Amino acid sequence: MMESQGNAFEEPNLSNQNQTQSLWFRAVRSGDWFTWDRIGFACLCSAIGFALGFAWMLLVPNTFRSPNGTLMMDYLSFWLAGKQALLGTPDLPYVPIEFAEIQKQLSGSDKFFGFFYPPTFQLLQSVFALLPYRVAFAAFVALTTGLLWFTCRLITGKWLLAACLILIPACANNAFHGQNAALTAALYGLVLVGVERNRMFLAGLALGILTIKPQLGILVPIALIASLNWRTFISASVTTLVFAAVSVAFLGIGVWQVFWLQAPVATAVMEQGNVEWTKMISVYASARQFGLGNVPAYVIQIVAGIGALACVWTAWRRSGSMAVRAPVLLGGTLLATPFALSYDLTLLIVPCAFLIREGLKNGFLPYEKALLAVVIGLSASTGPIAIWLGIPVAPLLPWLILWLGMRRLKAQVDDSRPSGHGDQISGTVSA
Repeated sequence: MMESQGNAFEEPNLSNQNQTQSLWFRAVRSGDWFTWDRIGFACLCSAIGFALGFAWMLLVPNTFRSPNGTLMMDYLSFWLAGKQALLGTPDLPYVPIEFAEIQKQLSGSDKFFGFFYPPTFQLLQSVFALLPYRVAFAAFVALTTGLLWFTCRLITGKWLLAACLILIPACANNAFHGQNAALTAALYGLVLVGVERNRMFLAGLALGILTIKPQLGILVPIALIASLNWRTFISASVTTLVFAAVSVAFLGIGVWQVFWLQAPVATAVMEQGNVEWTKMISVYASARQFGLGNVPAYVIQIVAGIGALACVWTAWRRSGSMAVRAPVLLGGTLLATPFALSYDLTLLIVPCAFLIREGLKNGFLPYEKALLAVVIGLSASTGPIAIWLGIPVAPLLPWLILWLGMRRLKAQVDDSRPSGHGDQISGTVSA
């Protein structure tokens, strides 16, 4: 009798446990847990933290400042490069020894920030260099983040949703560094919105400006050729040439010569680990963290790039939906380039915007909400995870985004296939 009673008590506990697990899996699968109330609360907390953290960094003495009070963040190299353009010495940022000396004279610190961007980006920064350094820092972050918000608003059609998207951790990480990922993400978004709305000239214009960071455009020509989008291709080519010509007119042809001569320095910086591999997000950097040598790491990077290229070709050839095209192109881009850092994950905001828009309109696929939450939640944590745990998880995020896009493509293909016998079976069951 005692054993019988014990079993009687155990079965309901097992049943309750199984039921709880089943409910948990169903919640993850459907994503119903991600309600607007919870998302709104998280975004409000993020906005408050963002504002307080940015004010603390700019206004209060802190550990990010040099002994003389100069804010030692990435934006210092941007502002000083623009300053050199105004002073008539635009070639100095491309001479590391001399540029390091200029930074030391300003900050009193030996910490050095390299400048590996083309003169077109230096020309843009010369406008901000008219302002004092910290004011320019705040203005650059505010304007570029605002442009990203505007782009997300164009994509989603909802200003509040766009505001939530620019509050994800990757965007905050980009802002605190004073980096340009919000600008490049906004330009990418404008390219995709232009293509989607058949504004090919405007798409090409944004793409031409995106050449300020050429490694991020590595797969765009493949996408345009696959979709036979020659108007955007031509518009982007013309914009690139005009943009370069304007920089030559203002800065001189010599700065371009020095830029090309120092280009191998960026590769050497990456290969030698002068930019810490734990702070990078590329397949190459992850392979180096695992202890692989330079050549094997490049081989793995090339394989990843070819796979990304194939996915971009397939997606842009077979689908016109930006819920397919954007995730595959942006995810593939970050997998294909060997030189990308943690703040570049801000680019994933754009495909997230297209996927969320599609999900709200036509329904989310199973686990799609949960995977988007993983990407968003880890978007500023890949560096600390790599440093503290020694696990380079960064390439997982663009891979997940690419996979979500290819999954959408598969769903579209499946939906377009004739049902055949399936309709008869369905009809029989219904009857």
